[in-house]
Amino acid sequence: MPVSVQQWDDAPSWNDFITHAPDTHFQQSWEWGEFAPELGGHAVRFAAVEGRRIVGVVQAFVNPISHLARTHLYIPRGPVVCDPRLEVLGPLLDACRALGDQERALGIRIEPNVPAPSPLWHCSLEALGLHALYPPSQPRSSWMLDLKPEPDALLAAMKSKTRYNIRLAARKGVEVREGREDDLDAFYDLYKVTGARDDFFIQPKYIYRRMFQLFRNAGRFCMLLARYRGELIAAVTLIRQGSTCWYMHGASDNTHRNLMATYLLQWEAILWAQRQGCTIYDFRAVPDTLREDQDMYGVYRFKEGFGGYHRTTMHTHGTAYAPGLFGLWQAYFSGRFALTQRRRRREGLPLRQFA
Repeated sequence: MPVSVQQWDDAPSWNDFITHAPDTHFQQSWEWGEFAPELGGHAVRFAAVEGRRIVGVVQAFVNPISHLARTHLYIPRGPVVCDPRLEVLGPLLDACRALGDQERALGIRIEPNVPAPSPLWHCSLEALGLHALYPPSQPRSSWMLDLKPEPDALLAAMKSKTRYNIRLAARKGVEVREGREDDLDAFYDLYKVTGARDDFFIQPKYIYRRMFQLFRNAGRFCMLLARYRGELIAAVTLIRQGSTCWYMHGASDNTHRNLMATYLLQWEAILWAQRQGCTIYDFRAVPDTLREDQDMYGVYRFKEGFGGYHRTTMHTHGTAYAPGLFGLWQAYFSGRFALTQRRRRREGLPLRQFA
């Protein structure tokens, strides 16, 4: 049966497909597309339909390029398809090319949420003229935890130090409860403290307000707050989609770190995900290569204490719509990343995983 592609405007059917498709991701959900304007672009959605059944979707982000009257297309953690055959991926990417022509896009970069290696994906993308690009726009590797075992079994599979710290925080009087919408200010203040300490970029508050609002309204968001004697000392945010729950943000104060509140918070987050029916907990970013000289290695050591496994997605792929200009833009993008890596190496800093 032939596959047709349509621009899609129905949120329930889109999210229903995203929820049940293999290798799905919240960045291809309807809500993440609604969030696109806060990130500086806009989302356009295409669905591949076979008969009356959706067999694949792609949510393309049209992002402007600074100082140029041009754009580029970015597909975060997509396309999402039942089967990566040419008959589905081809029409979806043809629709993206037509969109690129309308939006004066230099080219397209896609980052499917499929594990590496994925021979079927690689063959299809190569046949469609897409090739691997570097660096990726976001981390390729995550730390994953299977939530199917009972809580006692999950605890038993953890490293003894992690299990001890979870129980220590509870014994010391750390209390965890679910946050409300009006807890955003307190969360954001704590997140700024964390960003300053750990040297990562913090977006303006309205970005987080909009993100949390979109997924809270959809019933797929949770903020957990840890307090000690009434004082907020740590927090996490979570988003779920289908059978997966993602750990989005973690914040902790510079005081009371000896209470190990972040361990108890992660455990409560895992239990929340189980109660929601999730079977996978995605701790998100860890290094591709698990070495001490890699950025996020310390974060990896914290996450792997809870048990689980390392998962790396396939390389970023892309193709040019305006070959000369896309080549120059990609050279600038990769060259800037290479310079950053050299500077970090010179200063003895861990190497980055993504641009």
